[in-house]
Amino acid sequence: MKIVLTGFMGTGKTSVGRELSRRLGYPFIDTDDLIEEREGMPISMIFKEKGEPYFRRVEKEVVHEVSGMRDVVVATGGGVIKDRDNVEALRERGILIWLRTEPMVILRRVMAEGGKRPLLNVDEPLKEINRLLSEREALYRQADISVETSYITPGEAAEEIIEMLCLDSMVVDVGLRERGYKIIIGRGILKRLGLRVREFRPTKVGIISNHRIYTIHGDSLNESLRQYGIEPEVILIPDGEEYKDILWAYYLHGRLLQCRFDRGSLLIAFGGGVVGDIAGFVASTYMRGIRYIQVPTTLLAQVDSSVGGKTGVNHPMGKNMIGTFYQPSLVFIDIATLRSLPEREFLASMAEVIKYGVMADRGLFDYLRDNREDIMGFGDSLMTIIKRSCEIKADVVSRDEREAGLRAILNLGHTVGHAIETVTGYSRFLHGEAISIGMCVVSEMAAEMGMLGREEASDIKGLLQMYRLPVRLPSDIDVSEVIRAMEVDKKARAGRLRFVLPEAIGRVRIVEDVDRDVIRRALVNH
Repeated sequence: MKIVLTGFMGTGKTSVGRELSRRLGYPFIDTDDLIEEREGMPISMIFKEKGEPYFRRVEKEVVHEVSGMRDVVVATGGGVIKDRDNVEALRERGILIWLRTEPMVILRRVMAEGGKRPLLNVDEPLKEINRLLSEREALYRQADISVETSYITPGEAAEEIIEMLCLDSMVVDVGLRERGYKIIIGRGILKRLGLRVREFRPTKVGIISNHRIYTIHGDSLNESLRQYGIEPEVILIPDGEEYKDILWAYYLHGRLLQCRFDRGSLLIAFGGGVVGDIAGFVASTYMRGIRYIQVPTTLLAQVDSSVGGKTGVNHPMGKNMIGTFYQPSLVFIDIATLRSLPEREFLASMAEVIKYGVMADRGLFDYLRDNREDIMGFGDSLMTIIKRSCEIKADVVSRDEREAGLRAILNLGHTVGHAIETVTGYSRFLHGEAISIGMCVVSEMAAEMGMLGREEASDIKGLLQMYRLPVRLPSDIDVSEVIRAMEVDKKARAGRLRFVLPEAIGRVRIVEDVDRDVIRRALVNH
């Protein structure tokens, strides 16, 4: 994001900006410094020799030059706010912050600098400060937030701004160039979402959620948005995987049309994976694409479905068979929402976290084993594993956005798991439970094929059991039906089944056209 500091002279824009730059690692740009560098003389001399109108023209050019920058802190001259074009340019994908300071404090600071401010070369500078502040106050109120800097240090002001913007939280970057975005992970941060939504300057905001989640957390979300003048349209769908279909997507399209959403509008997907998938699909197809933010409230959605841009709806013949690749503008994770999850759902979600360890990080796998008690108690270890899971997925997605090759490794356990969900009508197992069984099946396949040691296959099964996840296909499920369901999975190619198989804990390989007898034996014997 772009953090833009505005305010009168002497309010601390440069000192606070430098402190923000140091703490965040963002470059710092002072528009007055750029002007002096371009003109080859101090601003006081520009005013004296060329006049204020000339200065304002140069200032406007500089402002528009820096307005397109990202992940930067910008301190503006005190008069930048007077030009509407300047304000609009600086607010584009940025947050505008007004630093407020009492007139007498401003005077003391300016005098301490030697009083070299051309606008205060008058007989009564305090009177002139009050006049200019009164004249500009309405302009400064265009800012998104204000921070009082009269009696706090630049470091304290920077800390307050960082907290307001949730930049004190864990942050993961998804590096997809112009489609890149940040994942923000914190505890109790839902109340701060409104300011981050405002960053996108939406013409309208819609919340897509389900009745259960919205009843529990909707007030907090709405309060956060309304604090920044955002009155959202709320559209609720029933809770359940069976409602993630094309008919409910059609219903959501209709509601957006009724509410006159346009291409400048933004959707907030507020819920678990079902809400995130269908809201993302609707965002990607409404008017050929509008922006959306993922606010996942389940562990499964936080570590998996909210990240990576896969959207979709189910079909009776298969899960997620209709969908798009469409990246969110932001993923905003508040782990406090997880406390409302039923224990079974939380445990089922741990299968996806374990998947990341098996797939890419032996250290994460061991961490999950060694910190189970703190994770289950919603301690800081929970935030750590969510962040690491997001980092692994972000790395894979940034290298293979559309599953042309590498990204397929994220499907570890999913070919079998999705087939189990299909043959049981999505009603017998939670998604993570089906994936848990799927991981045990592919571990058995890999062991039988000589790719994976029996001891490591046992370790995988043991960690899943530690989190009380199912590890065997129930005997009443027809193995032949499961295999048939795999053959129509979207990951199958021309009838050839493709599996992600572990070679070791922390390393996997994609294997094409596995022998059907190996698959059948693994489904029976795992």
